[in-house]
Amino acid sequence: MMTSVKSQSKRWTLGLILLGVVVLLWVLSSFLINMIFEDNSYRKPFFITYLNTASFIFYLVPTFRNVWYRYRTTGKLDIHDELVLEEEGDGSGSCRISNSSSSNTAPDEHTSLNSNDPNIKLPLRSTVKLSAQFCILWFLANLVTNSSLSYTSVASQTILSSTSSFFTLLVSALCHVESVNKVKILGSIVSFLGIVMVTKSDYSYVTSSEVHLAIPYKFHNGIDYDNTSPMTIFVGNLLALAGALFYGVYSTLLKLKVQDESRINMKIFFGFVGLFTLVFLWPVLIVLHFTGNETFELPSTPRVLSIILVNCVITFISDFCWAKAMLLTSPLIVTVGLSATIPLAMVGDFVFKEKPMTALYLFGAVLICFSFFIVNKNAEEENVNQALEAMSSDTTITYTV
Repeated sequence: MMTSVKSQSKRWTLGLILLGVVVLLWVLSSFLINMIFEDNSYRKPFFITYLNTASFIFYLVPTFRNVWYRYRTTGKLDIHDELVLEEEGDGSGSCRISNSSSSNTAPDEHTSLNSNDPNIKLPLRSTVKLSAQFCILWFLANLVTNSSLSYTSVASQTILSSTSSFFTLLVSALCHVESVNKVKILGSIVSFLGIVMVTKSDYSYVTSSEVHLAIPYKFHNGIDYDNTSPMTIFVGNLLALAGALFYGVYSTLLKLKVQDESRINMKIFFGFVGLFTLVFLWPVLIVLHFTGNETFELPSTPRVLSIILVNCVITFISDFCWAKAMLLTSPLIVTVGLSATIPLAMVGDFVFKEKPMTALYLFGAVLICFSFFIVNKNAEEENVNQALEAMSSDTTITYTV
């Protein structure tokens, strides 16, 4: 029993380590995107989001390599069999699946989606279906988040995105993914107070700045906007909040459907997310181009191209780590934990853009980070207690039999 508790604790720790990697990479990604948006060198939020998400198709490269190898050796070209073998067979995460019966390895779709047994692995059809559902919410969340960087600072966008903890807690409670207690509610309230303080400080800084010193940007409709005007900041903050809402929904959806990271092959899952994005969303590029909302243009300079490619690699790695961290811990923990991006974004704005950090700004950031620690401690204890109860229940059943 103690071994199982230690194993669960190690899994939780691994999830937190992956979360730390995500925090670093997401802040770096935000600064890179903001860099080419701010100087108007390449303001294409939809195309960048499309390229980043479509790059997930490279997770399927090992699969197609195995298909090609089998074709050369046997003369048979069967992609479906290879996908089934990797998703439902003895691939990633299958060590926890019982070998006593083949039905545990490849259960029917209805059983796998509704069973609470973490040992039952999702069949290929269920994984592909989940990828299709996840693709839309994932794309929308990243699109509005990238778009918000056109209108507001990295620090402000990062801070407002942390409000996803409220959406995550609400949706998770409604879907019975997270339990609601006083500590989690208190942590969310503390986080909210910190967000209000930082937002107020940021708005005060904007309104006190001299507007005539700001760099005007010409948007797709030909209207000049000031990147420091209150209305522009408001639009950016609104988009950041929309991204937080979508984030709360899709993170809860993934945890609700998958429950445990051992039930799914994450490479197959993300590979199909990239495939669906690549195949089905390209017509939107044409619509945006002819309506004038986002004209299609390839990067014109090596600098812009390098930034886009680096950001694409960052997204490729960080989003995979995010999903792993969320399944190893919980949606609320990862959501609140991402508030750690706030002090990093603040330091980045201070160092690279000479944006001042007021006492109110710093105190608000401290409150947001503090909320993570209290929620994480409570959730980890809750998770260990649930594992102990489950093992105790299994022991009782075995003894009775």
